[in-house]
Amino acid sequence: MHAKCSSVFPSANDAVRPEPGWSPNTLKTTFVVTVDVESRSKGDPAQDVLGVIPGYQGNFGIGRIMDLMEAHQARATFFVNVYESAKHGDEAMSRAARMIHERGHDLELHTHPRPMFPHYGMSQAPLDEQVAILEKGISLLEAWTSKRVVAHRSGAFAANTDTLRAAESVGLRADCSLSPGSRVEVPLVEELGATNAAQRVDGVWEIPMTCFDQIRVGAWHSRRILDIEGCSLAEIKRVTRDAIRQGLPTVCILMHSFSFSRQGTPNRRAIRRLSALLGWLRRQDDIEIGTIEQVCRGLDAMPPPVGAARIPRTGFWLTWCRAVGAWNEGGKNFVVAAAGLGGIALVALAVATAGYRLIHP
Repeated sequence: MHAKCSSVFPSANDAVRPEPGWSPNTLKTTFVVTVDVESRSKGDPAQDVLGVIPGYQGNFGIGRIMDLMEAHQARATFFVNVYESAKHGDEAMSRAARMIHERGHDLELHTHPRPMFPHYGMSQAPLDEQVAILEKGISLLEAWTSKRVVAHRSGAFAANTDTLRAAESVGLRADCSLSPGSRVEVPLVEELGATNAAQRVDGVWEIPMTCFDQIRVGAWHSRRILDIEGCSLAEIKRVTRDAIRQGLPTVCILMHSFSFSRQGTPNRRAIRRLSALLGWLRRQDDIEIGTIEQVCRGLDAMPPPVGAARIPRTGFWLTWCRAVGAWNEGGKNFVVAAAGLGGIALVALAVATAGYRLIHP
């Protein structure tokens, strides 16, 4: 059985041949803040989900994320990993699900099935077991909140086309596991290809994480996804404007319920970045902040999809600026920042040497 897929809207490199009734000037791109609600592997949902950091006042979990979204008259999509309730008990996760739903945000399903099923990721399970995993998660969220979810994201993006078949069989409308810029193996990327465009695969919309190439040299590229912790505001803006120019229906950025905490302390840089991003988005006339559930309704109402989408490139300068700003947050950032400074020093030395030789032949 082969999945039938097609991407939404033409590439900016293609000649503009819109379908009848479609105009790039009448449809806005929807920016979706997606939040994976889960505990770290050795974490505690009280801190990683509900945002209680010992020794600090305030909330640094899903409550704080919702506060920021609501301050900008916006809502986020929260993919909740219900399966960890088998490990930690269901009090924290059920409370989180109810908070999300009662505050009017988009509650959806996140699958890290290991605590309840013998599989780390969805793609490791055969189709019938993937169906059982989804049915269990859907039923728990419905029992906790009375909401029947419409979308799913695989934990660690470990999905394949069987995952989409399973999603269709349990009545889901969308999957959000395609992540071409992840640093983990994503079977769905091998099966569907790397793209930022939504695709209709059999009866399910595949709405991808938005990705970009930091640096591209020939066939080689350094690719990553939009991530509130790992990307600079300048990079997010650049990729978003490119998606708008292409007429893509969605831009999706990744967060976690613990994005506002780092090693037991508040991650205030991520808090400021999300706030600044939401403020910038609200000032754009050609984009709106929405949810996956809203996107599904919009995609269903669109004309037949055509064309493909290219993956944008941000370039060395933005990559280096981001690394400099976060030089103490990981070895790669330090190496990139140092390499850039070394390159600048070499260029300066070469220019100075050439100038000296001109003056003193």
